[in-house]
Amino acid sequence: MKLVGTRTLVIGGARHLSRLLAADLANAGARVALTSRDGTAATRVAESLGGPPRAIGLSADTGTATGAREAVAAARRALSGLDALVYAASGPFMPTPPDQIDEAAWDLSFNVIARGFFFAACAARNVMIEPAARNGETPVSSEHSRSPISRGTIVAITDYLGSQPCAAFAAHGAAKAAQIHLVKELARAWAADGVRVCGVAPGPVDLDDDDHRAATLRAAAKTSEGRLVTPGEICAAVRLCLEDEGMTGVNVVVDGGALLTS
Repeated sequence: MKLVGTRTLVIGGARHLSRLLAADLANAGARVALTSRDGTAATRVAESLGGPPRAIGLSADTGTATGAREAVAAARRALSGLDALVYAASGPFMPTPPDQIDEAAWDLSFNVIARGFFFAACAARNVMIEPAARNGETPVSSEHSRSPISRGTIVAITDYLGSQPCAAFAAHGAAKAAQIHLVKELARAWAADGVRVCGVAPGPVDLDDDDHRAATLRAAAKTSEGRLVTPGEICAAVRLCLEDEGMTGVNVVVDGGALLTS
């Protein structure tokens, strides 16, 4: 997939790493729709990237199946179609002992991270294969047949904490583990449709608007490289997943060696 002109939806694209991902894709030539629960914030970020038609801000809450589907539908209308989805929405990220996580916090993590990704990905896949259906083709998902035609790519921003235990982030890590598994399942299910699905798992990232900077620095100090991962390194991994047609079902870990020392 060539990024120039690609119609790309970045869900959760108004804050933290997701904002930088939206900016990187726009700078690479993609047409970007980015979402946030705060529509004003999403519009402000889109305007900083040049505004329509290059970048469009949308209000969306992907914590429900309906909200996830509506986010994709709004992007489809704004971009006149959809070629790529980058799902970067995340739930609460406050260190909490497992026995002190209440039901609301648990549900919020799974609703946004796992449920939202699943239903947004399903909706995006349906939009991506629409042109084939209009042309009389009938792409049918089957693990026993493969389509040589690329119709779209979905990338989930997962987390290295989805692959290793961390007692302070039990709900977040469990939801990210579910998301990583969904990447594999959806990639296998939709290979025949020409829709690829990948994950990118950041380690501790160097963000200007990190709400927990001290904790992030402590985590980075424990990695084999002893440093924070740069946003540019994560952006490069996302671009690789979008551009390399040979990649699907993988979870690309960019963690500065955090998993090596866990």
